[in-house]
This record gives sequence, structure tokens and C-alpha cells, in this order.
Amino acid sequence: MSYNISIVIVNFNGKRYIKNLFDSLSKMDSTGLTYEIVFVDNNSTDGSIQFLTESYRDIFPNLKILETKENLGFAGGNNYGVKHSEGEYVVFLNNDTAVEKNWLLEMYTFFSSQKNIGMVASKLVFFHDFIKVQVKTQDKIIISSNVQINDVSQKVDVKFTKNLLYMDSELTCFGHTIFYLPLIHGVSEYSIDLQVIKEHDQTTDFIIIGENSYSLHEKIVLDEDFISNNKVTLIQNAGSGVDEGFNGFDQGFCEEDQGQYDKAREIDSCCGAAMMIRRDLFVEIGGFDSKFFMYYEDTDLSYRVKKQGLQLLFCPTALVRHVHTGSSQEWSPFFVFHVYRNKLLFISKNFKFKTFAKQFILYVAHVIKEVFFTKQKTSLKKAKLKALFAVIKIYPSYWLKK
Repeated sequence: MSYNISIVIVNFNGKRYIKNLFDSLSKMDSTGLTYEIVFVDNNSTDGSIQFLTESYRDIFPNLKILETKENLGFAGGNNYGVKHSEGEYVVFLNNDTAVEKNWLLEMYTFFSSQKNIGMVASKLVFFHDFIKVQVKTQDKIIISSNVQINDVSQKVDVKFTKNLLYMDSELTCFGHTIFYLPLIHGVSEYSIDLQVIKEHDQTTDFIIIGENSYSLHEKIVLDEDFISNNKVTLIQNAGSGVDEGFNGFDQGFCEEDQGQYDKAREIDSCCGAAMMIRRDLFVEIGGFDSKFFMYYEDTDLSYRVKKQGLQLLFCPTALVRHVHTGSSQEWSPFFVFHVYRNKLLFISKNFKFKTFAKQFILYVAHVIKEVFFTKQKTSLKKAKLKALFAVIKIYPSYWLKK
């Protein structure tokens, strides 16, 4: 049977995300479309397949569950899914997401209405909304980085902070500090209890939420109406790009969503968490590079699509909520190895040799400095060294293809 769209989802020990994702897919409007869901499991050991089968097999007759028997990574897992798909278009969707009701229709309609288009990227926002906390002081205050939210300890995530000094156990805040607390533990009532380590002056130190001021020492209780009127959505990705140092980045990352990315536009690259491509084009250009395993594989694919003379476009009305790094810990040794290795592999494939040579030399210098002259964790030093030797091993095969 053929479909308009194949939604390919790669999973590795992501059972905790399945309910949110498939509940959202069950509410999705697909009027006028035929689609299949191709769920590729990369040899999970957490009962993902059993849970998915028991909970959603009857709800989704168009669900195809594939077991790879080994971890092929994001790149290899998606290639495997496309190989067993039947849709004219392929949508790659992360397992740690939840889609809005009209997401698929918006994506498909947008793609179909454009000319000279290669891929379309969805608009990604962080999975949970947030409460915005502003600090006011005439000097500085220090609070614990662990905040009690509904009497549950929640560590403030550094990426959701602005204008403060972040330590593992404490936050040094100034008169223009902002941090965002996720609405994870329920929204009918939301309590916040800060642990003050050092303050400047009780008469001038306070925090602001919405239009209300609160003492640093009081337990703040916000009701459902207040939360509804003051919650903030933060953007995770409104299109991807590569900076001058060839570091991949998310456009709009951690910005408050105030409509600044609500217009369709051409982008440099697409985020693999939620993007669409024609199946025949994906196959024609060789799919994802399986050597990448994960990270930069979507950027590499984007650049190969652009080499076909096709545009990459951002569709702001195709909205997806995304946990972000749900499958791996950000800046873990695993993350560091793949990001540093794949950045160099991406450069070697898509830019001139002199560009690759320059970046390779810079990376060698970086590794020498990190390994011998810093107190960085040994595991991270090993990851960077491992990435260097992996590039040396893999690069000749890319050079021969060129």
C-alpha cells in the first residue's frame, strides 16, 4: 500500500516519551491525507516495543514497528525506516516530541504549495512552558541552583538562564537576572520556594513574576489563572544553521516565542527532530550518512539537498514540542565525541580541502590545550582525543569519494 506520508520515528530506550508522542499523534488532523507511522527501535532494553504494542497497536492500524536488533543511531535508524516505508514524502520525527493537531497538514500543504523545494523544517518549541522569574537587587544575591517546585527539587537548567553566574550548586544573580522554571509538576497550582544562600538587602531584594513582586524568602503560590496568563513558551529551533566556526546552532534557541519567527523563510539547514523530504530525493542523494550515527547528520543532509539546487524552508505553522537531547545527555562524553568528530566530517564532505585542513589543525591545537593544560574531566578529554583519531581513520574514504 502507498501513502502520502511516512512518519519515521527512531527510538532507543525512549519508553518514557512514547505516551506523550502517540497521544498527540492520535489527536492529529490528517484530513485528506494517508500516512503510516514507521517506528524503528534501535535494540531498546526498556520495554519500549511491548508498551507501544500493547498501548497503541489497536489505535494505529497504520503503525509499522521495526526492530533493528542493534543500535544504528539516528542516521542509520532513519535510513532503515525509509527503506521499509511506502510514503511519497518522508517526515523524520524525534521520539521525544509531541505534535500539534494540525502539524502534519500544515507541513504537507506548505511543501506541496512551494516550487524548487528540497526539505521543510517544523517550528520546534520546548516541551514544557515556563514561568519567567526576574531578579531585582541593588547588588547581587546568591541562591541555590535547586528550586523547590511543588515541593519537588528541580535544578535550574543553565540554558534557561540569562545574566547570572552559574555554578553547579548555586546561582549568583544580579539586578537584571532572568531564569525560567518549567511547568513540569502540574499547572493547577504551582509553588516556588527559593533557597537563599546570600542576600544583599531584604528591603531591596525581591523577584518579579508577571506583574507581581515577591520576597526571596516566601513560598510563592501561583494559581491556575495566573499561570495561564503568565506562562511563557521558549523556542528550541526555528531553523538551523552553521556559524563561522562551523558549529551547528538552532535559530531562536531559548528565545521567548512572541511571533518573531511566524513567517515562512529559507533557512540554512533543517533540524532532524521534525522535517519533511520527498522519499525519492532522500534515496537519490544517499540518505543520512550512517557514519555520523547522530549529530550533524541532518546538517550534512541539508547541504547535500542544497547542492541539488533546492531550497530548505521553515514552516512556522507546523508546530512541535520537543524535549531536546532526550536521547543523550548534553555535553556528556558520548555527546562530545560525536559532535566534535561529526563537525569535522561534515566540513570534509561539504567544503574545500583547505577549509577542512584549517579546521582540523585548529581542532588538533584545541585538543592539545584541553588535554595537557586544563582540568577538564578525564572522560571529556578522552572523548575529544577519540574524536580526533576517528576523523583520521574515516577521512580517507571521504577524500577518495570526492
